Amino acid sequence: MKDRKKFILCDELAMALALDEAVSTSAVVAACSVETMGSLTRGQMVIRQPSTEANAAEVRLVTALDSERVVHFLMAAVTD
Repeated sequence: MKDRKKFILCDELAMALALDEAVSTSAVVAACSVETMGSLTRGQMVIRQPSTEANAAEVRLVTALDSERVVHFLMAAVTD
């Protein structure tokens, strides 16, 4: 079924990372801020490279996950 739509389990992935940082297999550090004025977006995180704002915070952005480890957490949540 190649036409099947895909979705990302954002909350579940975030929780797996909170429980075990080893779920992250790749990450980058970037200066980010939340844009509140509505000039770029409204209430969303904006990545600043290089940092141009004094209030930009350096955060770790996960770019890849260990999918087998995530599945382990999901299965444990529904079978225990």
